[in-house]
Amino acid sequence: MNRFHLKLIAALTMLMDHIAVFFFEYDQVIYTIFRAFGRISFVLFAYLLAEGFHKTLDKKKFFLRLLIFAALIEGFIVGYYFYSGNNMILTFNIFWTLLAGVFGLFLIYHEKSYMKFGLILVVLLSELAGFSYGAYGVLLIVFFGMSANKFTNLFHLVFLNLIFIDKPLMIVFGNEGFYKFPVIQWFSMGAIILIFLYNGTLGKYKWKWFFYVFYPGHLFALYLISLII
Repeated sequence: MNRFHLKLIAALTMLMDHIAVFFFEYDQVIYTIFRAFGRISFVLFAYLLAEGFHKTLDKKKFFLRLLIFAALIEGFIVGYYFYSGNNMILTFNIFWTLLAGVFGLFLIYHEKSYMKFGLILVVLLSELAGFSYGAYGVLLIVFFGMSANKFTNLFHLVFLNLIFIDKPLMIVFGNEGFYKFPVIQWFSMGAIILIFLYNGTLGKYKWKWFFYVFYPGHLFALYLISLII
């Protein structure tokens, strides 16, 4: 399985997740199934982003590209807020989380060791600002970027899931109010199986810009369809 395959699976599972949000009821079985598959998506994108950070020839341009997409998408979200009154500013745009994760890797690998402590601030701000996936998402990107060992990646994902998912650890310690995600987030472990199958090659197709545009594009398409049906 190559990089293109992982990107395609990440995009398709994200599409399934958002189809469930737009068109299915919470108590439907198909809603749960689609959202379970959707838990795979972010983990794959986090892994690919962390790998891309190390493979890119120009890290500043890599960061700037994410920033531009984040700003453009946020502009539409702000416009939607003024149109509908539905406030999703900062909290809906996954590119802010991706950007924060990459910035965290910049700090971790900065030549000045004291800059590494800045990661704590990035993680806290991501959570306080309400970024999609918040501290969990930023730390996942950073952890993936700190080690290429797939068993270490597995450990890091299990570790974060234990801290941020309601079951079982939070219940054992009687601190259920702390959790960020319901138990369905454990389906994110399915992404690790795909990561273990990944052979590290790019694949025949790249479709680089397609995957950048797919996120806002598919959300806009689903929104238009929801208005029609």
